[in-house]
Amino acid sequence: MSRFISRLSFLILLTCLLSACSTRGKVDIYDGSTAQRLVTYSINNLMTQLQEEDLSPFAAKPVYLRSHFINPSPVVDYANARLKLELESRFAMKLVDNIDDAGYILDFFFTSLGTDKDTFGLTVPIFWVSTDGQQQNLDILAVNMYHGVSELYYYSKDMESGKIIQHSRVLNRARADVFSTPIISFPVDDLEEGSFIDE
Repeated sequence: MSRFISRLSFLILLTCLLSACSTRGKVDIYDGSTAQRLVTYSINNLMTQLQEEDLSPFAAKPVYLRSHFINPSPVVDYANARLKLELESRFAMKLVDNIDDAGYILDFFFTSLGTDKDTFGLTVPIFWVSTDGQQQNLDILAVNMYHGVSELYYYSKDMESGKIIQHSRVLNRARADVFSTPIISFPVDDLEEGSFIDE
């Protein structure tokens, strides 16, 4: 009997140790307010990080804007609308609808527009069937991280000279992290207070 208990204890300890790691999951559907706010806050902050020294030379110039992402979606539409507004309001660009009317072309390449879920710490898997198909875990001592991530880089082209310049990469994360134990959990970052991390 004591040998059985020793082996069972060893298996439980091994399971805990194997679970004490970081896991990451990509979220494709923005079906909740937190996910929607994370990605839109991240996009909003990303736009405010566009560099003055890169874009101020295009003020009052006729600019043709193009943006690119791997998949069309409502999130891309939101990012494009937010980008257009930022360029017109903060940088005073004259955006044109016809490429033949442009003195410059700006190409923005979005490399991330979405949310990530991460768990870091000590968790134990719960072995029963989940209704949503996700593996359920009991947090012993863990930080559950839920991030909105947006990233882009961009090029400018002078239509007269044909010169192309690559500009800065810009990245922003909006966070909603929660520290969890079996007894208590509390937020580390609060969306209500707008506690964002700029990277």
